[in-house]
Amino acid sequence: MEFLQWLANSPVGVWVSSSETYGYYITLSVHAVGMGIVAGVILMLCARLLGFARDLSLNIFDKLFTIAKYGFFFNALSGAALFAANGVNLMKNVPFLLKLTFIVLGGVGLLLTSRSVERERAMLSDGEAASVKIKVLALVTGLLWIAAILSGRIIAYTISY
Repeated sequence: MEFLQWLANSPVGVWVSSSETYGYYITLSVHAVGMGIVAGVILMLCARLLGFARDLSLNIFDKLFTIAKYGFFFNALSGAALFAANGVNLMKNVPFLLKLTFIVLGGVGLLLTSRSVERERAMLSDGEAASVKIKVLALVTGLLWIAAILSGRIIAYTISY
């Protein structure tokens, strides 16, 4: 708890939590944009693997994931800043802990999905349907990222300041 209190009193924690220059709002906006980029790319891939837009080449996702990496970077930085401002209360907040769990599980799901897609890439590039395994992985991965977003949104209504 001492470390979390130190974070809250750090320059970043103070700027985000009590800045007259709207530190919280700027940081939260960056977090939302980063999340939109990351989750948007992941959900587009999952939709493609579930059979939507089969004529869309999987090669486009190589470029989109480059953009998603930047989104993840901005999301991680802004999330760390938001955590620094209120980590003491966030560590007691169930939706926050669920959000972190869903992000980790969603990352594992994305890794497993990506590996499976690489094995079947030639077939999928021809517009054929993905295997049942890939469809299940895509569905679970997409649902995990949606759950992470919803959990993150619920934090605002359940956190104490």
